[in-house]
Amino acid sequence: MKKITLVSVLLACCTLLPLGAASFGWSYTMEGWSGYNESSSSRALFAFDLTPSRHLVVEAGAGVGFHSGSLVFTGLNADLSFSTFRLYYHPFDFMFTNPVIWSPRISVGVVWDSGWKTAWRFGLSLLDFQDVHFSYSFLRPFVNFDFDFDYVGWGIDLFRVTYFL
Repeated sequence: MKKITLVSVLLACCTLLPLGAASFGWSYTMEGWSGYNESSSSRALFAFDLTPSRHLVVEAGAGVGFHSGSLVFTGLNADLSFSTFRLYYHPFDFMFTNPVIWSPRISVGVVWDSGWKTAWRFGLSLLDFQDVHFSYSFLRPFVNFDFDFDYVGWGIDLFRVTYFL
């Protein structure tokens, strides 16, 4: 009986150990929307890396932007993104002084605009790079669908930087 208990505890520890390597961070992005939430905005996000190597990241955030010349609340979001593949040697080395990993990402999430209208958001980040503490994304397009999966708009993150602690 003691052997079974000991083996069970060891298996549980080995299974949960990678969760101990998860990390927290924050992001800042500049984005533009068309259709669903017609505005340009800056968005601050809280990021949680569920894996030790940023293969699966959960983000939640809020945005503010300019609409008709005044600063307005543009909405909230919650996204789940995952890495498709990772390359250390890639054709984008000239963009960075430090070595980075090229890691394109696919994301799915939910957004709420300032009127609390809800939509799905699906994104693709082909220019996503990672180093020890930072992730950088450039020109990250996304499309929005309502909950009946009718197209309601699109947008693009011009630049996103994420710092992981």
